[in-house]
Amino acid sequence: MTTTRSEIFSLLHRNIKHISITHLAYVIIGTVIFAPLTGLTSQLLIRLSGKTVLSDFEIAAFLLSPVGLVALTLFTALLITILVFEQASLMAISAGALQQQTISTFAALHFTFKNIAKIFAFAVRLVIRILLRTLPFLAVSALIAKKFITEYDINYYLTAKPPVFLATAAVIAVILTVMVIFLLRSLFSWSLALPVLLFDDISPAASFKTSANLLATKKQLLFIQLVAWAITALFLSAVVLGGIQLLGSYLAPLFFNSITILVPVLGALVALLTISNFLITTFTSGSFAALLVVFYQKTGSSFTTLSTPELKEESTSRLSIPLFGTLLVTACLAAVLTGVWLLNTIQADSDIQIIAHRGAAGKAPENTMAAITQAITDKTDWVEIDVQETVDDKILVIHDSDFMKLAQVDLKVWDASYPRTGQIDIGSWFDKRFSNERAPLLSQVLNAAHSKTKVLIELKYYGHDKILEQRVADIVESTDMTENVAVMSLQYDGIKKFKSLRPDWETGLLVTKTIGKVSALDVDFLAMNMAAANASFIHRVQSLGKKVYVWTVNDAASMARMMALGVDGIITDEPELAHRVRSRFIELTTLERLVLHTTVFLNQPVPLKHYRDTSP
Repeated sequence: MTTTRSEIFSLLHRNIKHISITHLAYVIIGTVIFAPLTGLTSQLLIRLSGKTVLSDFEIAAFLLSPVGLVALTLFTALLITILVFEQASLMAISAGALQQQTISTFAALHFTFKNIAKIFAFAVRLVIRILLRTLPFLAVSALIAKKFITEYDINYYLTAKPPVFLATAAVIAVILTVMVIFLLRSLFSWSLALPVLLFDDISPAASFKTSANLLATKKQLLFIQLVAWAITALFLSAVVLGGIQLLGSYLAPLFFNSITILVPVLGALVALLTISNFLITTFTSGSFAALLVVFYQKTGSSFTTLSTPELKEESTSRLSIPLFGTLLVTACLAAVLTGVWLLNTIQADSDIQIIAHRGAAGKAPENTMAAITQAITDKTDWVEIDVQETVDDKILVIHDSDFMKLAQVDLKVWDASYPRTGQIDIGSWFDKRFSNERAPLLSQVLNAAHSKTKVLIELKYYGHDKILEQRVADIVESTDMTENVAVMSLQYDGIKKFKSLRPDWETGLLVTKTIGKVSALDVDFLAMNMAAANASFIHRVQSLGKKVYVWTVNDAASMARMMALGVDGIITDEPELAHRVRSRFIELTTLERLVLHTTVFLNQPVPLKHYRDTSP
């Protein structure tokens, strides 16, 4: 094993230039192929839907449809195909080195192109084999989940974790574990199929069986080497990327007094992180190819197809002093430009709205009068609530489709009457002192908020709404809160329906991902998942005259980072904390905001407090 490892590192050392350039070539190829393909698929999806833009629900519905599943499978298959072609080129470089040949990137690509038909046929067979080994397990898991954990709202299962949920999750985990083991065993037996195909002139159909035969007596040795490779790759990634983050946390404070120095320093850290990611993926891809080629040779196999004249390269170039100087100047310029870009993406506007998620849900049970009152006490700018219709046509403030998560009561909101909901304690789960809390009516919340704060109403749709939009609009007008209310939903069709009733009211769409022209959305703001927020998207939306809110942001570090990105509002369970962070943020200098902004790339804070439900 030690000999094999030294051979692999020797191959990498001697061919690092060609391996790096080849890996970069395939990164570019993948980008060139996937970017327009993604765009074409998006346009096709929009044309089929008859709409100008699609948001989360429409995208999810498409991906779960037969056509969407086929599209998703084809995308995955294409990704696997590109990875197979990259491995073929990298294997050609490693195999050449074992034959004392230096194979350039161009020669490796030429070799791959010559074998494009059989490599593609191999990739197709590989994808089909993977699908045949995974789809049955996934289908069974989906059927089990549908059978046992769809009776109640999904938030109940995720929060309360009842025995049926835990049992179902355990069964599905066992099924998926068996699937992974089965798949890994198959992939392991096929690990030499690509080298066999490339260098032994074996047909794509026969390569898989030939690989299994070659490994018949050497499975344990290859298994140990592959495990060692995986551990090495993970360790390297953790050390290098973790080291850069640690370096940034110590280095940045040294230059807080000088933006002239801090800008290129932070730019260099971001550039270093990007380059390190590329080098790590280069190492993992190159070493994996080298490992399989070395092991292929140890099985007694030969490289019969590699002795072609066009693969030979007699001379190798070295890193000259002028070239090194050029690279150094380029790196410095990249660091400065990256730092300037970071500086330019910082927003000067400090008018950031604090939006209390389901009231002050970090201090009181969600969507209760206690949470609303607490949010007002905590000086929130907005109170965000969820509304649905009851069977007796009342507008109730509640998030889930039933009362299971809040009270362990098996009752759907659309089957409940308002008097019946008055018997359900939705506060004791949070704390016994809230045992008197009941699901309030929209009118009660609006009256409590009147002259104190604004109210952001989310329309919840579970397929049983009647005239939800009209009733909400009528209640808002009856409580004289028209100028202090905004309406949003996860479903754009619901917002369009509301717009047709009250075209001048402020409306928004809850999103994680959109397809199509955001400018075509007839809304005033987008409320997006914090994890999906990035400076370019935020600025693009704001340039269209729309605001951007992010949810659900509950720790001070993340609040500051989102503010530094330039969001217009923070949706949070902790409005008091957000108010303090905003007050401090307004006082920050541009320099300090730059540091906060850079943490988006260098670190990811994690809330220390557990929240029961942070979904919108």
